[in-house]
Amino acid sequence: MIRRRTLIATALAAQAIPHMAWTQSSFISRPLKIIVPLQAGGSADISTRLIANSLQHRLKQPVIVDNKPGGSFVIGMQALTMAPPDGHTLISINTGMMAAQVTMKRYDMLKSLALVTQYSNTPTLFVVPSQSRFRTLSELIEFASKYPGKLNFGSVGTGGLEHLWVTMLGRSMGVELTHIPFKGMPDAITALAQGALDFVPCVMSSALPFVQKGSLRALCVLSNERTSFLPDLPSMKEQGVSVPPMEFWSGVAAPHGTPLSVIEQLRQEILKVMSEPEIKLRMNERGATIITSANTGAFSMMMKAEQSWMSKVAQETSIRTE
Repeated sequence: MIRRRTLIATALAAQAIPHMAWTQSSFISRPLKIIVPLQAGGSADISTRLIANSLQHRLKQPVIVDNKPGGSFVIGMQALTMAPPDGHTLISINTGMMAAQVTMKRYDMLKSLALVTQYSNTPTLFVVPSQSRFRTLSELIEFASKYPGKLNFGSVGTGGLEHLWVTMLGRSMGVELTHIPFKGMPDAITALAQGALDFVPCVMSSALPFVQKGSLRALCVLSNERTSFLPDLPSMKEQGVSVPPMEFWSGVAAPHGTPLSVIEQLRQEILKVMSEPEIKLRMNERGATIITSANTGAFSMMMKAEQSWMSKVAQETSIRTE
């Protein structure tokens, strides 16, 4: 009887060893790399480095942030798709990549990526110069309906998120708005503050300092709900505008073909990172709200919804970037 119990215990222990080894190390056998398809120092880069720093403490492996800017995200996407689908190479993705995808048609995020999780959402403010005649978005739209093409707006470039969203807004409200592309949002914000533009839809982390200094005025937040960062600022829905919101989401993905078990483990680790008080504080300082996906399917559904309205606008207006 004793020998039989010993054999059973030994067998059970042997079965448990592989499982224990998998849960403790799994695919994490060497350094991880997270590709950021943008320049160092930007919002996406800063967020990714925060996550990477926490991940390497949790996983006991170095987590390297690899900036690969250029080609409207194409260079970063190419680097990811060339990596083995084993979970050791990830990429930081965002709303801007989806806009570039639908207007360039050089890659397909939903087909090329194994989505891990969304990790944050940053509201967008509809801002005008401090001396602007407009106090509400509805006033601006009413003026635009009377004077087609007279109001202009800035964006980070033709086919970018801001361009697509304002085009959708104009078509929805039956107004004509003139687009002026810039090399980057800092240039557009400077032109707006100087009165050279009538309005700009801008991520809150970039616009808020100018609003606080009084050089810009925020008419509303481009979401269906108010933001806790500016609780007195109305939402676009309260201003009578009912279109898909313009929000900057960020997330993490792996190469297509990465095993689901690896994706789930990565998702769980990132969820733990995003629940850390220090991470919450640092993200909050940048105007970002931590939002994680319930599962990879939920992340995919959100991205498909974004792709849907962007593609519709690009096709109907023939917006295309080379």
